[in-house]
Amino acid sequence: MNSKQVACLFLLVGILLAVQGALNLQNKAQAASLQVDEALRTKQSLQTQLQAEHEILDDWQRQSRELLDFVEEWRPFFAIIEEQQAAETGISMKVREANMFNLSQSYQQIPHRINNKENESLPLLVRASLVFDDEFSKLLNWVGMMERIKPTMRVGKISLSKGSRAGDLKMEVVLEVPLMKK
Repeated sequence: MNSKQVACLFLLVGILLAVQGALNLQNKAQAASLQVDEALRTKQSLQTQLQAEHEILDDWQRQSRELLDFVEEWRPFFAIIEEQQAAETGISMKVREANMFNLSQSYQQIPHRINNKENESLPLLVRASLVFDDEFSKLLNWVGMMERIKPTMRVGKISLSKGSRAGDLKMEVVLEVPLMKK
């Protein structure tokens, strides 16, 4: 082999290596292009999902804000009573102010349950059992006044019967006042 043939052989091998390298780079470029396309599709999908999640978050924030506004509106009524003695005193004072004839009254603190589940925000109730014997209008006006000044209070039970005098009414009422958690 002469030197020209060796040079041609080296030239052919060089061209072959250059073509092989170019094909290899082209395959890598195509693979990278496919990865970029896949990444763009994934990005678009994730942006759509992110937008949907932002809409859900905004909706939850709106609902939470409405709930918090509702809670803030009612907080003064719950904040008034935090212990049993305050509830008892408040009810007793309203009975005295109305100058009603009270036959008996008893108070007990019990767990506050709704559908047999503990209520975490209002864990306790003060249950006031009261028995009155007084004028019909005075008794009903007193119950209405109590519901107006203590909107968180529930009337658990009320029973009416004939009073000891004509025109009087005997009323047995159970009032339940929730106590706010300290």
